[in-house]
Amino acid sequence: MTGLAGRCRMLERMINAHTQRRPGHERLSGQDTAFLSFEKPGRPMHLGALAFFVTGSWRCADGGLDTERLVAMMAERARVAPALGKRLAKAPVTGWPAWVRADGNDLASQFEVTAPAATREEVRRIAEVALSTPLDRGRPLWRVLIVPGLDGGEAFALVFLAHHALVDGIAGVDLLAQLLDGRGSRTPDRRGHLGVATSARGILAAEVVRWVEMPTVVALKGFAVLTSARRMRRPGRRSKALVRTCARLLTPGPRTALRSEDEGGRQLAWFSVEEEPLRYARKRLNGTPNDIVLAAVAEAIGAMGGKDGHLPFRKVRAAVPVSFRTRAQRYDAGNRLGLLLTPLEIRERAPGRRVGRIRRHTELQKQRGDAEGYEVLCELTGWTGLWSQRLLHWLAATLHSYGVLVTNVPGPSRAYTLGGTELQEIYPLVPLFGGQAVSVAVIRYQSSLQVGVTSSWAGRELVEEFSARLEAAFGELTRATAESPAAEGVRVPGRTPGTVIAGS
Repeated sequence: MTGLAGRCRMLERMINAHTQRRPGHERLSGQDTAFLSFEKPGRPMHLGALAFFVTGSWRCADGGLDTERLVAMMAERARVAPALGKRLAKAPVTGWPAWVRADGNDLASQFEVTAPAATREEVRRIAEVALSTPLDRGRPLWRVLIVPGLDGGEAFALVFLAHHALVDGIAGVDLLAQLLDGRGSRTPDRRGHLGVATSARGILAAEVVRWVEMPTVVALKGFAVLTSARRMRRPGRRSKALVRTCARLLTPGPRTALRSEDEGGRQLAWFSVEEEPLRYARKRLNGTPNDIVLAAVAEAIGAMGGKDGHLPFRKVRAAVPVSFRTRAQRYDAGNRLGLLLTPLEIRERAPGRRVGRIRRHTELQKQRGDAEGYEVLCELTGWTGLWSQRLLHWLAATLHSYGVLVTNVPGPSRAYTLGGTELQEIYPLVPLFGGQAVSVAVIRYQSSLQVGVTSSWAGRELVEEFSARLEAAFGELTRATAESPAAEGVRVPGRTPGTVIAGS
């Protein structure tokens, strides 16, 4: 019986691989397609990063930035990165999207040189416009803006944008790395590249075959589960996680300034904090890196609530993406995400107790496997169609089941370089979902945490106040630890492992 079950599982994997990827196209997963369904003109669904470099070796003879050489080098690297050589197509009748191969010779047009920006304030405005503008679905769903002229020509910036259907947070960082030195300068595995684009009729035929094969796939999955005690436990755990996720998504949240009806422009803010003092905070308060970030966000929201009462001290949940991406999937396109909806304990004013309460919430959710519920939900929408994804997003936006999205992306311990020029700073940018006013993204780069805040608040005052209070909240956690006698003599490890949480 065991041998038969093993053969069934092998046949199931072969059928899944056959239906997912054809020589000339690749069907998007339910999770990837969801980000396309969520998008509308006032709600772009691309994430990105804002990176600052010194001009260094990219200075040309007249003293400016050699943009032609810069574009040529990055375009050449883009041609050998499988994820960057794809564009969208749609299956006739069903409308389900698929990736097909883009014209590799046209990838240089994905790089755009903007007008020079003398200050970071001008760079911010350029990035805000780019983040507010949906990507052209007739072209590869990514673009790079090159902003020269910073600090009198001594520095320049890159604004990297990619649709969430193409990458999640970790894949986005890896994708950017392929345009830089190191990984980006090596030719990746050619197996990730698509062949000659399948015609619309061919994509439709593949969809028909998929539906014909569905009963066989379901039967094989069921038989494999029934013949394995270990596999029988997994559907039960995932079903419970699905129920808990749906219950939280359908639970209305409080009406606060974290809601926003303005889905037009985007406001950005960013800052960095040293990581080493926060290691002491993490050790002293017995929390993970993610617990510390969530506690700082809770403190910033609570501090703003004391002003004119526009953010009352009520239970606010944070949407926290959790990565299921394995090491073997590091440079693969697509999303491998779960989701935790975690209470932020804003009413708790003591930093130590708040970290402890948040830690108990996240540990319980991880032990129960709650993050898998969102993954299962997206898998189900892959079979029920686009209408179910739009309904799901409408419900989440209407009920406002969470107040803020917080993502913590692990970054490189060594410096990135571009043509030998070191990347000085990098700030992650994440999209906003329906009715959501603010998102916070954090990436660890070398010895600091780089924090990016994206908001749809109409004025800059609120996003600047929130960013300032968030920076102060990190400092408060640091000072509370440094001034504590219990922290003296504590050996701080170089790196404490925690749950990997990726960007939306």
